[in-house]
Amino acid sequence: MFDRFRLIYRLRATPEGIEVVAGRVPPRFLAAVRDVARLHGIDQGEIECKGKGRKARLRFSDSFPKTGRQAIRNVWSPPTTPGPGGGRRASG
Repeated sequence: MFDRFRLIYRLRATPEGIEVVAGRVPPRFLAAVRDVARLHGIDQGEIECKGKGRKARLRFSDSFPKTGRQAIRNVWSPPTTPGPGGGRRASG
């Protein structure tokens, strides 16, 4: 049951910009978050991606400004997980 809430990655907004605190963030998403943060003047708070596959969710810290949350959700897509067999094709 705890696997459902595992941390995939965490980002932190600082006055210097968006930094990756933990995990591997898709490069396009990271670039989009940096653009949104710059556009909305976001310089505090954290974003976490927790879960697994299609059940993954974004969580924003209370200190993350509400103005940019929806814009970030709009550019985010849940991580995909490999299908049966670990993503490898069956040898035939």
